[in-house]
Amino acid sequence: MSEAAQRLEALVREVRAFLESHWAAWHQHAGAPEGRRTLSEGTCGRSSMFLVQVLRDAGFQAEAAFGSPVEGDCGFRTGKGWKGHGWVIVKAPARIVDITADQFGDCPVIVTGPDDPRYCAGQDVAGQGWIAERQRVARELMQLWRARGLAAGGGSASDGMDQGLGER
Repeated sequence: MSEAAQRLEALVREVRAFLESHWAAWHQHAGAPEGRRTLSEGTCGRSSMFLVQVLRDAGFQAEAAFGSPVEGDCGFRTGKGWKGHGWVIVKAPARIVDITADQFGDCPVIVTGPDDPRYCAGQDVAGQGWIAERQRVARELMQLWRARGLAAGGGSASDGMDQGLGER
C-alpha cells in the first residue's frame, strides 16, 4: 500500500472516531427515534461533508457523493437493495471512503476502490435547507477538529484502533 493510501486510511479512521462523539448529540437534537441500528444512522450527509473538508485540508482531492434509489439504482447497495446514502470520493489515491456504512450492517469504515459495486453516485436529493445545514455543521466541526490537536497535545484519535476497513 502506498504512503498516501496509508495516510488516507489513518486520517479516515481518526475522523470516524472524532465524529462518533458528535452523532449522539445530533440524534438528540433532531429528536431521532430510539430504534436506531447504529449511532451513524442518518448521519452520512453531514459526516461526508465534514470528511471532505478534513481530507482537503490534508491535501487530498475529495468530493462528496450521494445517491438515492428514487433516482434508480443509486446510493449504497445492500442485500435488501439500494439505500439513500452519502460518501466521499478521493481522486488520488483513487478511493471511495465511507465512514457511516455500518448503518447498513457493513463495516464502520470502508476505504475501497472506485469500482466497488456497492456504490453508485447520483444526485443529492436533499432539499436546499438540509444541504445548507450540512455545510454549516461541517464548518463548525472543522473548528473543533482543528482545535482538538492543540487541546490534546496533537495525539491521534486513531492510535490503537483496530477496526476492519471493509475494503474490496
